[in-house]
Amino acid sequence: MFIAGEPSGDAHAAAVVAAVKERRPSADVWGVGGPNMRSAGFDSVLPFAEFNRMGYLEVLSRLPFFLGAKKKLLKMMSGARRPDVLVCVDYSGFNMPMMKEAREMGIPVVWYIAPMVWAWKRKRAAALGASASHIAVIFPFETRYFSPYAAPVTFVGNPLTESLPQARASKKFPGVDGFRVAIAPGSRPQEITHMLNAMIDAACMLKTKFPTIKIAVSRFHGFNESLFNRAKDAGFEIFGGPLSALMQRSDLAIVTSGTATLETALMGVPMVIAYRTSRISYAVYKKFVTIDRIGLPNIIAGKPIVPECVQGDATPKKLYCEAERLISMPQRWEETAMNLSALRAQLGEKKPSKELADIIFSFLST
Repeated sequence: MFIAGEPSGDAHAAAVVAAVKERRPSADVWGVGGPNMRSAGFDSVLPFAEFNRMGYLEVLSRLPFFLGAKKKLLKMMSGARRPDVLVCVDYSGFNMPMMKEAREMGIPVVWYIAPMVWAWKRKRAAALGASASHIAVIFPFETRYFSPYAAPVTFVGNPLTESLPQARASKKFPGVDGFRVAIAPGSRPQEITHMLNAMIDAACMLKTKFPTIKIAVSRFHGFNESLFNRAKDAGFEIFGGPLSALMQRSDLAIVTSGTATLETALMGVPMVIAYRTSRISYAVYKKFVTIDRIGLPNIIAGKPIVPECVQGDATPKKLYCEAERLISMPQRWEETAMNLSALRAQLGEKKPSKELADIIFSFLST
């Protein structure tokens, strides 16, 4: 049984589902997952889109759904479809209580993509260490946060290094004429609401300053196209394919903070990271967050290698200014590209799908 409640978890878990099915085609692999997991042979028993919520207010407004989903899943787990192993894929708010319930039932729990205890909620490391049967982390530095506890912890590699093509070979500035800018507003409805218009406004300002640049906006599948009407009216391309395909042909990106920033970094594309949420959600985050950077490329590098525009700074003018610097200062662009190219080496070349399948099958008696 897998529980992956958001698009990045669906994408990363799909390779693991495929590895499990390849090893044992008859395996019943079910739970909560999205289109990528279903394509790999996964049986999703609840509507995936309803799980894709972010922020305290947004989750509270959908609390009846989450309580009902938990009740249904626990009933299935304790009945005829009792799993041999539960694989929790990130999604801590829902998966932490599910992990504890599974532990009470005697079901081994493998946790894949650990909570960011290095950023906030350090107590979750102890909770995970007490209830999980194995913790599989995707950043090398994470092991030290879980090693004091009972559960074994393994760095299994990063799923993006396994799934993404190699970054561009050239780190030379491509020139302004025909320069290509990607806008990636996110994969959650709340992210689109908070970020898309500011990003479009910034892109329009860039187009005014650099008339020959080309701009494409990433549209995650399932979103109403009307949300992107302003981008269409501005003459921007609406790109509905995989983010990696868009980044392969981009020279610069403005990206909402999250997994997409690491994907962009590993593709070698200089970027501006943006993040804005509701005032209440941000106030809660600020109270608990213990690091001064939000972007994964900057966190992994241990230094600010790409600019971040967060909350009050995530304005069209600020986004434009940071992007304009990268376009008008070729040396700055090239330095950023070089720093990004070092990140893939830091994450190594392990294949998480194989590593995790090995861990899952270690809990099966036959």
